[in-house]
Amino acid sequence: MFTHMSTSTVNIFDYSSYRDFLKDFYQERKKKGGYTYRDFSKSAGMNSSSWLLLLINGSKNLTPESILRVAAAVGLKKKETDYFELLVHYTQAKTTESKNHYYQKMLVLKRKLNLVNLTEDQFNYFANWYHPVIRSLITKVSQPHDYPQIAKLLIPAITPREVEKSLELLLRLGLIEKANEGAYRQTSVILSTGDEVSNMSMVHYHQEISKLASEAFERMPPEHMDISSLTLGISAEDFEKIKTKIREFRKEIMRIAQESTNEDRVCQLNFQLFHVSHILDPIKPLNPGEGHEPPETPTAP
Repeated sequence: MFTHMSTSTVNIFDYSSYRDFLKDFYQERKKKGGYTYRDFSKSAGMNSSSWLLLLINGSKNLTPESILRVAAAVGLKKKETDYFELLVHYTQAKTTESKNHYYQKMLVLKRKLNLVNLTEDQFNYFANWYHPVIRSLITKVSQPHDYPQIAKLLIPAITPREVEKSLELLLRLGLIEKANEGAYRQTSVILSTGDEVSNMSMVHYHQEISKLASEAFERMPPEHMDISSLTLGISAEDFEKIKTKIREFRKEIMRIAQESTNEDRVCQLNFQLFHVSHILDPIKPLNPGEGHEPPETPTAP
């Protein structure tokens, strides 16, 4: 029999992936003793003992019918089930458009339940990639109210209406302010969010930015970009060292940008470091005398 979610420390509303939620739920139940993958599968009405494991590692997806079975097996209430269903569709969505659709629905539900302290404007800032771009660009153009022209300056171009709404959003958030003669200037305001944005909005924002990077090859000449990558075999210690170096480099780039004069463009610089393999088990050293002898070299007759 499953313990209800109200007695669990695993909160479905804290997650942006249902696979991570199920993994943490299982680990919590396992720590309490006497709980296996087979137990979960049985409660969800599934025959395979490895079914949950396949869900967690992404080898299997949930169907509309199995979504409700899992929600019942975990002991989710009505609103929790509604969120879980949206979370499944968001996690399994194949396109950015589809992800954005379910992402927005998830945010709406969380706001209805008063589960977030952020305003709608703060959510919307990270919902579209072009808001930070316009914030930087609007202080550099000669005619900041020429929305059609500004819309064309972005790569890819957006609509004049989107420019206008973005400026309204930036003003409400205090990220820009009106200056003399209809101009705008950036403020020193830092948009402070919380875990809600870290878990959801920022995930969505970085997905959009990564999509822009992948499309850059088709949209601009080589001299307007510098894209490279490295595939590295490293230790856990080296992984942390590289993360530290990236943080230091990011600060140096910010210093260069802050001291820049006569700016004539807005650029996007992404930093990405992630695993492309599972962590390997330590290699056991061979005992003396163990190992394979080299093959004999054939001799000419």
